[in-house]
Amino acid sequence: MRVLFRMKRRVLAVLMFSCLCVFSGASAVRADDQYVYDNARILDESESAKLEDGCRSFEEKTKSHMVILTEYSSGTKESQEIADDFFDKKYPNEKDENGICLLIDMGQRQIVISTSGIMRYYLSDREIDDILDSASEYAADGDYAKAFETMISMSLESYDRGVSEGDYLVDENGKIIHYRTLSVWEFLFSAICGVIAALAVYSGIRSSYRKKKNTGARNYARLGDVKIREQRDALIDRHIITRKIPKNPPPGNDGGHSGGGGSSVHTASSGRSHGGGSRGF
Repeated sequence: MRVLFRMKRRVLAVLMFSCLCVFSGASAVRADDQYVYDNARILDESESAKLEDGCRSFEEKTKSHMVILTEYSSGTKESQEIADDFFDKKYPNEKDENGICLLIDMGQRQIVISTSGIMRYYLSDREIDDILDSASEYAADGDYAKAFETMISMSLESYDRGVSEGDYLVDENGKIIHYRTLSVWEFLFSAICGVIAALAVYSGIRSSYRKKKNTGARNYARLGDVKIREQRDALIDRHIITRKIPKNPPPGNDGGHSGGGGSSVHTASSGRSHGGGSRGF
């Protein structure tokens, strides 16, 4: 009986421990799935729920994160830094670096966009300015939920535009970083293809020379049969056409492409690169 009682106690302990792990894991998942952090208390429950759905839809479509933050900062830290640091603390792993943080700072009256990872290319400086211009009008009227909704929808429009080789980053030192870069595997593949092509051309030339027969030098030219005639070319007329060659477009001009262009980036306190911008309201 004692042995049976001990076995029951062990099974019960294992079950309780398993339930505790399950509940702990579920809590962690729910915490990680949070998208809206209304620390300034400027959103009601229905607005927060709607924005949660908007961020979740953005994440499902773009495979990049989006988080919304409201703060009432004291001004000891720039609003842009607050947005950058919040995103980096929420997503500290490199595999989660792609995303956007949207902030309304009631203390400094700033509306902020912080981009990270691939989203730095999707949202250029020009597009960020357009988003902030539109959203700040709603924020100035006190419609903060509509301001966030506008930022979400316009960010999706920028994502739908896509990223081209004309998109680039400009760091603090003015260095331009183009979007399209060859990976190690792409470089090796290109090198192998080049070697194969060179070998194919070499083999073709070598085989063609092998088929030719040496007929002797005397059959190539008989000087007695060569006749030289005098010929002169007369210049009848001459036309000179001049064209003005346009200069290269300045950085940020993508030749009429809607959106896109350069994105100014900076290094946050975490050491990660961020793009973005801010606007007062």
